[in-house]
Amino acid sequence: MKYAFVASNNSTGDAQVLGESGRDVVVRQVIFGTLADGVIVRFYNKRVAPGHASGIGSVSSDSLAAHIAQPTAAAGKNYDRVVDLNLQLDGGSFHTDASNVTVLWDYADESPVS
Repeated sequence: MKYAFVASNNSTGDAQVLGESGRDVVVRQVIFGTLADGVIVRFYNKRVAPGHASGIGSVSSDSLAAHIAQPTAAAGKNYDRVVDLNLQLDGGSFHTDASNVTVLWDYADESPVS
């Protein structure tokens, strides 16, 4: 199992890349280290997804494969610290506007069948 850690909002720059060029990855889990209202993690079915100077709300949704958002106070704040996934991506990358996010992943060709 491999991991990628993002300490704080990375939505204004290029997405955090998972793996190497030309290899599919499987995202297993997202771990939110710091829980907050409405924070988002977006996974892309591409290796490099550009950010946007205006933040995560303005980041292009081209090649968007998954959008995970924590609830807000109006939704009852039933936060999920760990989100289990089995998301296969072509190359793969992610943006987040959260702090202390860890993504656990494997290469698809090395991943055990689940």
